[in-house]
Amino acid sequence: MPDRFPSPFEIATPEGAEGWQEMYVYSSMFSESRRDFEDSMFWFQDGVHWPNVLTPWDATFFEFAIASLSQYNTRHLQVPPANGIAFRILNGYGYLSPVPADESTIEERVANFTDRAGHYFMNWNDLYDNWMTKIRDLVGELESLEFNPLPEIEDADEVVKSGAGLGSGYALQDNYHRIVSLGLKLWNYHFEFLNLGYAAYLDFFMFCKTVFPDIPDQAIAKMVAGVEVDLFRPDDELKRLARKAVDSGVAGAFSAGDVEATCEVLKGSSEGQAWIASFEESAEPWFNFSTGSGFYHHDKIWIEHLEVPFEFIRNYIEMVQSGEDLNRPVEAIRAERDRVVAEY
Repeated sequence: MPDRFPSPFEIATPEGAEGWQEMYVYSSMFSESRRDFEDSMFWFQDGVHWPNVLTPWDATFFEFAIASLSQYNTRHLQVPPANGIAFRILNGYGYLSPVPADESTIEERVANFTDRAGHYFMNWNDLYDNWMTKIRDLVGELESLEFNPLPEIEDADEVVKSGAGLGSGYALQDNYHRIVSLGLKLWNYHFEFLNLGYAAYLDFFMFCKTVFPDIPDQAIAKMVAGVEVDLFRPDDELKRLARKAVDSGVAGAFSAGDVEATCEVLKGSSEGQAWIASFEESAEPWFNFSTGSGFYHHDKIWIEHLEVPFEFIRNYIEMVQSGEDLNRPVEAIRAERDRVVAEY
């Protein structure tokens, strides 16, 4: 039996995928010049976040994501034992490998991490409010970008005779570079808080295991359950709209067929028009929600593919009509949380 997984240099290219390397930058692939290092690492395919082959466009943001994560570990917070994650692409799939910090530097890193992470934990609410402002501003910048077809000829007065020296071709390329740059900025913001949240839970987890050696992992998880998070809000909005459709008597419109047919029926009554207005209020921002991991450009976004939320709403309408309770059992979860905490 082999004493290790195959080397990435031993993995064959599947038939039909020959030349896949041409789609990616050289630094993202395994290479002979780094073979000693790469063969010494444990590589795994990140099938949770990037389960499918990466297109060149998506590979750019794959690199942005891992580089942003790693710099927070290495240069921003200095997580004591970890220098981030190395990443490579093989046969189009993303592979990761954790990079440990030099043991001789850990003591110094502990002091830096305690100071920097401690500042965030002690000022969490203010810093989080500031983070939300930054994110909303960034989203606003993204939404302001326009990509228009190039004209047959530039406007004589605005572009040529004005001496502007810049036309629609420049604007197109400039906006392209801006959207890429904003993607990198967004990934940096993403990791500003994320790893600290994981670190806080890990610290709590290890504390519980130290004080209560026999405590089950599930019990620790229950101790922090029942919090309200934005991740649940899109689904909550779908349920609200389903209830509204039933309560206002327009649920029958959802048996009309596709989205267009349903909306035509809804537009035929004041109640239906009110439902559409309510849907539009929910759609921005809550239906900017991906059907996939969110890391592929081809993942369907609810607000761009209305058949997705409409199908969910149709199913929820049927559940409401059959008397089912759509509410998440938050109070029961919190009661269980309090019960578990009280036991310890």
